[in-house]
Amino acid sequence: MDGGRSKTRIRDRLDRLGIDELDAILVTHQDIDHFAGLMAVLEDYDIERIYWNGAPDGSTFDSFMTLSLDEGAEISVIGRGDVVKLGGMEIQVLHPGGLTGDKNIDSIVLLVQCGTVEYLLMGDAEMESEQSMIAAGMLEDVEVLKVGHHGSRTSTSEAFLDVVSPEYAVISAGLNSQYGHPHQETLDVLNSAGVQIFLTDTTEDPDGVTLTTDCSEVLVVEP
Repeated sequence: MDGGRSKTRIRDRLDRLGIDELDAILVTHQDIDHFAGLMAVLEDYDIERIYWNGAPDGSTFDSFMTLSLDEGAEISVIGRGDVVKLGGMEIQVLHPGGLTGDKNIDSIVLLVQCGTVEYLLMGDAEMESEQSMIAAGMLEDVEVLKVGHHGSRTSTSEAFLDVVSPEYAVISAGLNSQYGHPHQETLDVLNSAGVQIFLTDTTEDPDGVTLTTDCSEVLVVEP
């Protein structure tokens, strides 16, 4: 799900994990810091399926779509109510319910469930996206929240947290982000809710901390 901006970093991470082919990749939306790394993945790995939200875009995302077509993979547009099946796992698509024309608001949101453990992956979804999912009754308690929009103040409202009530939150942001991510307002609301926060921008070890699961509880594995 997404690949960051760096083509070399995602190659290094996949190599370190011993991965040489991928069943599926998904790009949440058409911002380059989410799909540029996936272009390297398309060039270097065999991929069976590719998922995206179908939003038209006339920028460098066209290059990603060209590579996707050249890959020969099955390309699917997904939205609210769809289910992505990978092996024995069913991944629910919670958003978007319809396209607004705003890349972040239209970002794909996924609920990944393994047994009694649920991971909510927010992409760059914002408060408007959160309200849409709340109104549609799509949200429920989760154990792990991948925080929306790199911890921006435009995401992760108190109303949203009241519904999803995560134990752990992961914020993906670059060190010394030019946008100031993660914003202090977001950190404050997560701390007030008693959520344990993991930040990618301050992780010193290249392998970082791993949040894994045995499908009954979340296991925090230190490097």
